[in-house]
Amino acid sequence: MSKKKKIILITAIIILVFAMIMGGIFWITHKNKMESNESNSKINKLYSELEQKKTFSFAMTLDNENKIYYAKKDNKAYIETIYQGERSKFIIKDGNSYLLMEDEKIYYTYQNNQTDLERIMFALAEIKDKKFIEGKEKIDGKEYKYNEYEGTTGFVINNVPTVESETTKTRFYFNKDKLSYIKTIMGEYQELLKIEILYKVDDKLFEIPSDYVEK
Repeated sequence: MSKKKKIILITAIIILVFAMIMGGIFWITHKNKMESNESNSKINKLYSELEQKKTFSFAMTLDNENKIYYAKKDNKAYIETIYQGERSKFIIKDGNSYLLMEDEKIYYTYQNNQTDLERIMFALAEIKDKKFIEGKEKIDGKEYKYNEYEGTTGFVINNVPTVESETTKTRFYFNKDKLSYIKTIMGEYQELLKIEILYKVDDKLFEIPSDYVEK
């Protein structure tokens, strides 16, 4: 083999090795970036914080006629819903759910039913490890950063027409690390909820008032 051919071959090998190394570095960097993007997302951090605290309230407000207040402490939960102006209250504890009728001072017991005990945690768990895109948007004149996830309707208050999950998007708006708003986009329908999370709840919420009668 001539000296010229050797130089060309060596150069080609060096270029190939360099390309492989750079490709490997890019793949590892890109992979780590994506994994970090998911595992260290603000939703993931919020989920971990709620799971650790065990006691918290999560209020979602669309307007005065439509809102949900959820309180959780250990294995007990309280859910107060106002839907189109109609209020309903549930207490979940001891493996049962209790529907409280405030006007009539009565309550109904649903044995072995605690479907909504982990309502918020289940909704967050559905997306916390999924890929998302980041963006910015102004709400009431203030700019918020958001994480947008596809295919989830876990934070919708109103009943809306069913649309393909691929067209559904949910944005979580943060003021630093504080979750402030959630917007669900379903086709042409959009629902923006104001969020308030607190880490102290009233123990009386989990008790059936003494003047209520079981039906």
